[in-house]
Amino acid sequence: MLNNAIPIKIQPMKRFLPSNISPEQVTTCVGLISDTHMPERWRTLPTAVSTIFSNVDLILHAGDVGELWVLDELSRITPVTAVHGNDETEEATRELPYQQLITISGQRILLWHNHYQDRIDEMASRKGDNFVDKLERSVQRGRRANASLVVMGHWHIPLLYEKDGVQVVNPGAIASGNFMAKQAVQTVALLFMLKNGRFHITHVNLAQPGIPYTPPVVFEEGFVANLKKFSDTILAEELTAVQHQLFPNLYHLAPKPLTAIWYKLAHECWAGQRNVITIDALLQHVAESPAMTDEVKEQVQEGLMGMVNE
Repeated sequence: MLNNAIPIKIQPMKRFLPSNISPEQVTTCVGLISDTHMPERWRTLPTAVSTIFSNVDLILHAGDVGELWVLDELSRITPVTAVHGNDETEEATRELPYQQLITISGQRILLWHNHYQDRIDEMASRKGDNFVDKLERSVQRGRRANASLVVMGHWHIPLLYEKDGVQVVNPGAIASGNFMAKQAVQTVALLFMLKNGRFHITHVNLAQPGIPYTPPVVFEEGFVANLKKFSDTILAEELTAVQHQLFPNLYHLAPKPLTAIWYKLAHECWAGQRNVITIDALLQHVAESPAMTDEVKEQVQEGLMGMVNE
């Protein structure tokens, strides 16, 4: 539990507060972050995160951390509390809890990733496109804990939603939700706890770290339509058409070399050094790979061309 008397450097955060809330009304400022997936899908902590969180009192990480050094790096800014997600390293899953209840300024905050622990249940939950129905699970989880705020991750969609006195916030994501897409809009959020017992939440786009960001989420449009606002494919058109065949058809031929090639190209896309992964880029990297025999290279190349030309 954080003591309200903890001194905070709130004045520099004034630009993230609405005009009707003065810095003097704030007791505690909390940084919210999720889905860093480091270093698998993003190499290092973006400088903008450190800048945005430079004056917070606590950081809450809502899961899919990646390797635990990510939390070590965040803790250089201020103390960190975290939960694990569904797409974690073995160490993070083992050492971090599924959910955490935190009390700040007399308010209970439920921190969790929002995934199902059972894989079958998780996959079943992805069916259906009603966004509000999907949010109901976090509302119920918060209500059960008598929490006024639920901080969640998992969806890679920055959002705010309120029902029955329970506010749900997703700070958004730093890294992609899978290895065939990129997080087009990287975001975090700031939680301001107020003296009157209320709180205010501001999202921040890492591309514009000095100003508030309003996520263009419209719940009535459905889950998939909103996800597309924050996620882009990293596949060229010819690969997009066969994306579900790529790894099932080719991976067994050379698992480690093909994984290394894919992630090299993917990281170039995620870092902005390459727009998309093309068939030519894959063929070139396969041809140049020292980890595959000529026979395996030929099989992979024939498999790639066969899928694309079908």
